[in-house]
Amino acid sequence: MFNINLANKVALVTGSSRGIGRMCALYLAEAGCNVVVNYANDRAAGERTVAEIEAFGVKAHLVQCDVSDSKAVEAMVAEGIAVFGKVDILVNNAGVGVGKGAEETTDEILDRVFGVNVRAYAAACRAVLPSMKTLGWGRIVCISSVVGRSGKAFIGTSPAYAGAKGAVLSYSRAMAREFGGTGITVNCVCPGWIDYPGKNRVVTPELRASAIAQMPVGRVGDDRDVAGAVLYLSSPLADYVTGVSLDVNGGLYMA
Repeated sequence: MFNINLANKVALVTGSSRGIGRMCALYLAEAGCNVVVNYANDRAAGERTVAEIEAFGVKAHLVQCDVSDSKAVEAMVAEGIAVFGKVDILVNNAGVGVGKGAEETTDEILDRVFGVNVRAYAAACRAVLPSMKTLGWGRIVCISSVVGRSGKAFIGTSPAYAGAKGAVLSYSRAMAREFGGTGITVNCVCPGWIDYPGKNRVVTPELRASAIAQMPVGRVGDDRDVAGAVLYLSSPLADYVTGVSLDVNGGLYMA
């Protein structure tokens, strides 16, 4: 009765060649979505994700795009619509951070961090909204971060990253209000500490143990935890949910 069926829907997931984005794409594909897969540099990783998606009996289309380039983002969306005829679901996953304190945060760092995390999101939304409005149905889900909620990072400090991830929370709430009543919902997912295959963050056992001690569930998360939240917010089960920031952090941060 409660199986999620997204057959004939089309999802575009930014940064979906690996990590959280890849798992979100796979969960959506398993639910029946055709998927536009985006990669920045590693085409082989993107091709592997496409093959995994197509194993579910749905279609995938691979697009190279550096999301910091708004024109490239708009072209990526246009290509997805040209291939599949529409985009029903946008998962804005691509992101970048930097471990610099406030005194070390240059304009160049701000441009890069806000460009990838905020401007790219705005560009993707701008590009998919006309299609969603025509359909009278759409799902926009942005991957923010617990850092955007709490300002706290486990490794170093990063006001630029916290500010950017906080900005997408406010941007999403404003869009949820603007497009309320159109059939389009706009929500965020705020992951905490998430591990996934191939993650290049190296941490000491002591830091990991200290982090886990702060999590009521007693473990770090993985990419499936985030993908499950994204799938829910992308589905008809979440028809009455918009403007929320869903914390997926094992209880690390409670609003």
